[in-house]
Amino acid sequence: MPLYLKASTPVDGWTRIIRKIMESGMLRQDERGIETRWCDNVLIHVADPYADRVSPKYPFSERVLREKYATQLLNPDRMDFQYTYGERLNAWGTEMIDQLDYVVRKLKESPNTRRAVASTWDPRKDTKVDEVPCLNHFVFMEREGLLDLSVTIRSNDMYGAWLANVYALSELLSNISERTGIRRGTVTTFSVNAHVYSHDWDKAHEVYS
Repeated sequence: MPLYLKASTPVDGWTRIIRKIMESGMLRQDERGIETRWCDNVLIHVADPYADRVSPKYPFSERVLREKYATQLLNPDRMDFQYTYGERLNAWGTEMIDQLDYVVRKLKESPNTRRAVASTWDPRKDTKVDEVPCLNHFVFMEREGLLDLSVTIRSNDMYGAWLANVYALSELLSNISERTGIRRGTVTTFSVNAHVYSHDWDKAHEVYS
C-alpha cells in the first residue's frame, strides 16, 4: 500500500519510516537472496531538509555524508566505477550532456517550468549490467518563490542510505538554488521499494526505541 509521510526534518522522516517498516513491513528476499522488510511506494516530504540532518544512531557521520555522498552528485568523474550519479547528472552518455546545466538554464528561462528534469537511468547500459542507479529521476520545481526537489528512487535502503540520499539531495538543491537565484525549499523522495536489510534489523530497532 502507498505510504505518505510529511516529515519536519530528515531525522524525523528517517525515524518514522524505519519504525513503519520494522513494525508492519512485508517480508521478501531480493534478487540477490537477501531477506528484507519493505514497504512499497513510500513518499516522504521533508519540510526542512537542512535541520536535524544526521542522527547519532545513523551509521555514518555528517562529515562522511558531506565529503563522500554530497560531493559525488556534483562530480562528473566516473573514476573506476561502472557509473556515478555525478557522471550521469553532469556528463550523461557519450554526448557528455550536462543535465544540471540544462536544469539551471530552464529555470532561468522560465521559473514556472515543469521541465527542469534530470535522469540517471541509461537503458543502453543499465539493461546489461548488475550495478545500476537507485536514484533515477530528479525534478526541480519553483513553488511560491522556493525551489523544491522531488526524486524517484526505484530501490531504497532506508536504514543505511536514505539519510545519506537526503543529505546529498539537499546539497544538490542548494547548488541549483545558488545558480538560479531561487531560494531553496523542500526535498521529497518517492521510494518505490523502501526496505531494511535483515543484517540491519537489530540496529534498525534501536532507531526508534
